This record gives sequence, structure tokens and C-alpha cells, in this order.
Amino acid sequence: MSVSSQQTVPSPAEVWATGDYAEVCERMIPDLGARLVAIAGISAGHDVLDVAAGTGNAALPAARAGAAVTALDITRALLEIGRERATAAGLNITWVQGDAHVLPLPDASYDRVLSCVGVQFCADHTAAAAELVRVCRPGGSIGLIAWTAEGFLGRVLAAVARATGAAPRPSPLDWGSKDHVTDLFGKQVTDITLAREHVDMPAESPDEWVEYMSSAYGPLVRARSALQARGEWEPLSARLSEIAAAHNASQGGAFAARAEYLTAVMRR
Repeated sequence: MSVSSQQTVPSPAEVWATGDYAEVCERMIPDLGARLVAIAGISAGHDVLDVAAGTGNAALPAARAGAAVTALDITRALLEIGRERATAAGLNITWVQGDAHVLPLPDASYDRVLSCVGVQFCADHTAAAAELVRVCRPGGSIGLIAWTAEGFLGRVLAAVARATGAAPRPSPLDWGSKDHVTDLFGKQVTDITLAREHVDMPAESPDEWVEYMSSAYGPLVRARSALQARGEWEPLSARLSEIAAAHNASQGGAFAARAEYLTAVMRR
């Protein structure tokens, strides 16, 4: 009997269903979705689409602002959690399972199209960008938040990709580049406003941040499992702790890693 040594590559839905993404968002980036809603200028009466919505990090604050919100994600498990969160908060949100590369939605149907550290993980950047533009109404806006390559989480993800030998091309971190976003959208929108901001991710220490994220954040959970099977997790864990310590934003208090992201607001 022969045994294949070929490893099965998990689908994006499988990756993001691993761990506890909802809890990661609540602990590490609880206000990031609300920040995107604010910079996108969402208010009552807007039809809003949140793409790669996860468990509703941006969809819930958009609904609280009075918008009619549709939240789309490829991972059914995350949508179920998001639906439960919305119900508990008394918010009416439409939850749709779908692929950001081919949105199952009509042309020009939303005033605001959002993605908060979500669409940047799509494999085909050009297709995903075109779909965001397609479903946005003329005169509407597309609002994005994406981790930068130079920032804390960007360096963490790059280190993980190197250690696992799974560095995708193009990189998800390209969405955190002003040049890349301009190249993707420049000919499809009338103007682009870009800015770099940051969020602080709390933990008891750099080591505790790594331990928590590698047990709860899907891409790190998957990487840890694969590397432990090869006896190669400890070197990466130590490297991630070094990266976290280098991005400590604390001034003598509790540890918090400062993670940079790019905001983009584009007029259709």
C-alpha cells in the first residue's frame, strides 16, 4: 500500500472556520469595523454591503448607524455567529454565503461597499476589486481597511508564510499598499482617499499574544498545527514573540502590539 505525502491545502472557508475568529475580533480589534463605518460615511438610509464580513465586525456597527446591511462571507460558520450576534443586538442584517471573487448580487445595488481586513485575503485581487466596484452604485463609495506589510500583523503573517512555505502571490498584504490599491481601483473610481492608521492589540506579554493568536486566529492555528507536526513550531513562535515585542506600544503599562493598517475610501 502506498501513502501519499501530498498535503491537502485547506480552503479559505476551512482556514477561517478554524479557531475563534469572533473572539479574536472582540479582543484584538473591537472598534475596527466601527472605524470603517465612520470613514465610509455610513448613515441611516444607506444600502450597505460588507464583503468578507466574518462575524459582522463592520456589518453590526453599520446596522447600528441605521443602514440596511447585507453581510457576505465564504465561511458559513462565521455567518452563523454573525447572525446570532445581530439577533442578540436587535439588528436586522441579511447574511449571505458567497465568494468575493464572484459576488452573487446585482450590479449597482449598494450605496456603500465595505471590507474590514477581509477582502485582502482573496486570491485574485483584480477580480475581487472589480466585484466591489460592480455592486457599488454610481456616486456611492467603497471603503476598505487592510493590514500593511510594514506593520505588526503584516510582519507576523509574512513570517508565518515564510516558515510554512505558503507565501501566496500576490500577497494579501499588497492591499495595505497605497500603490497597489491605486493600481487596482484607479481606473474604476473617480477619487481615492488613503491613510495609514493603527490599532493596539492587547495581551499580557508578547509570548501570551502569540500563544493566544496561535490558538484562536485561523491562519496561525493552521500554521502552528502544521509546523508542530514537523517539529518546527518553536522557532517561529520565538520569532513571532520578537516581532510582537518590537511593536509594543505600551508606555510602562500592559503590553499592546501596535498594528498598522491602510484605510481607503473610493468614490464610484
